Amino acid sequence: MLHHLEPRTDVPAKDDWSTRLALADVRIGVRQRVESLFAAVALVVTFLVPETPGNTVARIVLGVMVVVSLLALLPNRSVRRALRSGLLDEPWRREAAAVAQEHENDPVNRLLLSGLVLKGWFHDLIPVVLDRGDVFVCGPDADGRAMVRAAGSTSMYKAVVDEGDFQAREREERVLGRPGDDEEVRDGLLMSRALVRWFWVFPAVALVCAGVLVAVSISPFAPTGLVAAALLAPVLLDVPLAVEIARRQRDVARAVETAETWTAVPVRLFPWRRGHHVAGIADLPEGRALVRFPAPSYDVVANIAGTGAMWVAGTHRGILVVGVPGTVQLMFAVVDADRVDRTSDPMSWWRRISPRDYSALPH
Repeated sequence: MLHHLEPRTDVPAKDDWSTRLALADVRIGVRQRVESLFAAVALVVTFLVPETPGNTVARIVLGVMVVVSLLALLPNRSVRRALRSGLLDEPWRREAAAVAQEHENDPVNRLLLSGLVLKGWFHDLIPVVLDRGDVFVCGPDADGRAMVRAAGSTSMYKAVVDEGDFQAREREERVLGRPGDDEEVRDGLLMSRALVRWFWVFPAVALVCAGVLVAVSISPFAPTGLVAAALLAPVLLDVPLAVEIARRQRDVARAVETAETWTAVPVRLFPWRRGHHVAGIADLPEGRALVRFPAPSYDVVANIAGTGAMWVAGTHRGILVVGVPGTVQLMFAVVDADRVDRTSDPMSWWRRISPRDYSALPH
């Protein structure tokens, strides 16, 4: 059995560091709140000022921005609700669990615990439960709601109590093999390719819209159009990261294809500091080196921090592909053998404008 990240069971779930790391990702950030507020106010103003081509285009663009902002509130809504309702005030508890047989007319997943059946959409959690035979649970509360998560992941899934008799599936012990033959790894590569395409689509659309807004707002002058163009500008800050991820995509795929097996490498992460990369010192087969994670995954980083090791799914041209066996989560690490004396790894100035929060990582 692989040694995976496990949440603490001796403190309230919301105080467990890996849970707090996940909660930092689902909260609505200050930047998003401010941008959404400005977009909503500017949209209202477009109905109060004289009609011009620039004002009309601004109304359309701002309307789309407000709708997108509202849609962004939907993902992880169940996690935020669980936090507000106090469901995460109790500790995680480990429960022996089995996966119920699926039925063609009922695609909902079910976990069979001792005297309890929980149903929901559990996705990546199922293979881990089939392998380990356990799950971590908070609840259920008086309304039958619960949150579940599996070892090796910070992701939390909403579940509700169900009734009935269900047949359990046989356990499926995971055997490490070639990463390229792992179905989850292949899914992870497909997902990363899709994300790379979206990284390009949004900045390209934002750049075109901003250019059109500026052009039609200069004469006759339309301040709402210029405001809308300014609100689109922050999207362009993601372009350098998109370029780096796209540039490394081929190396990542090549590394996975040529790897013969997963390799566990000891790593000591640096204490995280705002404006610095998630990075650390790894004891690689070639010697100690600094490893930097330019586009870190919460799940993979949490596993490294919780276990002191990173699982490498292949190496190509100095790029390590890092993941968690049995999951779709993949990221890449840049190796720098000449900086093993460092205790941190500062970001470039453009990366410091909108950094993600990893302050929950243990020191």
